[in-house]
Amino acid sequence: MADKDTDKAIQCHHLEASTELSHPAAVHEETQEETVMNSKHVDGNEPTEGSNLLNSNEKKLRETPTELNCLQRLRSAWACPPHGLLGRVITTGMLLAGFLIRNIPVISDNVQIKHDWSSSLRSIALSIILVRAGLGLDPKALKKLKGVCVRLSMGPCIIEACAAAVLAHLLMRLPWQWGFILGFVLGAVSPAVVVPSMLLLQGGGYGVEKGVPTLLMAAGSFDDILAITGFNTCLGMAFSTGSTVFNVLRGLLEVVIGVATGIFLGLFIQFFPSTDQDNLAWKRASLLLGFAVLAVFSSVRFGFPGSGGLCTLVMAFLAGLRWGTTKSEVEKIIAVAWNIFQPLLFGLIGAEVFVASLRPETVGLSIATLGIAVLVRILSTFLMVCFAGFNLKEKIFISFAWLPKATVQAAIGSVALDAARAHGEKQLEEYGMDVLTVAFLAILLTAPIGSLLIGLLGPRLLQKFQHQNEDEVQGETSVHV
Repeated sequence: MADKDTDKAIQCHHLEASTELSHPAAVHEETQEETVMNSKHVDGNEPTEGSNLLNSNEKKLRETPTELNCLQRLRSAWACPPHGLLGRVITTGMLLAGFLIRNIPVISDNVQIKHDWSSSLRSIALSIILVRAGLGLDPKALKKLKGVCVRLSMGPCIIEACAAAVLAHLLMRLPWQWGFILGFVLGAVSPAVVVPSMLLLQGGGYGVEKGVPTLLMAAGSFDDILAITGFNTCLGMAFSTGSTVFNVLRGLLEVVIGVATGIFLGLFIQFFPSTDQDNLAWKRASLLLGFAVLAVFSSVRFGFPGSGGLCTLVMAFLAGLRWGTTKSEVEKIIAVAWNIFQPLLFGLIGAEVFVASLRPETVGLSIATLGIAVLVRILSTFLMVCFAGFNLKEKIFISFAWLPKATVQAAIGSVALDAARAHGEKQLEEYGMDVLTVAFLAILLTAPIGSLLIGLLGPRLLQKFQHQNEDEVQGETSVHV
């Protein structure tokens, strides 16, 4: 009995040992089976070399977004001017360089900029940036946001003009007519600052889904027309040049002339030159820029300065509707022209600020008037975009993006002073100098601050449009394989 028990114990020991030895092999076999089953498709077919490559590509697509985001941030930060954070710093440096050239005695004595040349170059640069704005407009977003566009182009301008007029009358002791002249000088937003920033954000996909860049670029042109019309009306009332009704009708006539001429030229460029010609993109870009410069200079020559910019915007928008794939090529050519004229524009705007013309006793009051008026504009802009489908971050961005002032202030800031000097009254000249002081301070303070705010807040507050969903990415990967 004892021998039998001993034999059983030995057999059990051998069985346990064999089981322990065979366990890793069984685990290995199960692992191989799970691997094979996982590598099979849903229909149970064996994996092919192409499907393995597809799976590896899908894994790479899941792993690369963080690396791509880091690379995109570095590229956007250190991109060549006028793009990226470096470009914004250099753009501000252009403005300051023009300011120093005008106000440092040694440099200003040797470097002299004629007013006619400065005005002409600024007008050409304005033409180029309005062409870019027209080509960058999204027709679907513009159709969806047409009500908000009207509110945004009229509301903040009128409210800021009224607030600045009240502040100028109470703080700076200006008459009501001159207060409203000052208000409409401040009421215009600068397309030279807003449009390039919006195009950069639109190119990066920020705010595209809800049409934020299109809204700001479209409303900017109408905002400038309203400000120039109000300025001319109040200037006529202050110097009694024409009736108030005539000045108001003249502003409406500018809008009609600009839109009608822009529609005619836009339809013409749609079909000429014909699509069978060589270098089509270069010919279309040259024709578009030529008509834009002609419209801006002709409008000033015939006494309708607001219609030229609107004509350029409408013409570029209509022309790009039927260009198809060549539209992107035309945009690249015009972007090169803008890169050439951008330093000229900001440098010449900075050169318009002449410290010797600023009255020390009114600088403090001018800054106070400007600061409160800008604050009122930001709040009114926020209210105008309410109930328009934007979230809180987008409303905040639009409010700060509607801040920069440069182009219109440089163009009409000295008009009131020139008119006062023509009348030969010293009191009117003092009023004109006060308007010029506030206009120069508005350019000096809001243009660089507004440009930096748009560049810093845009990527953080606006949603980035994803052009492809996961299904499209997988489809493209399978086609590539």
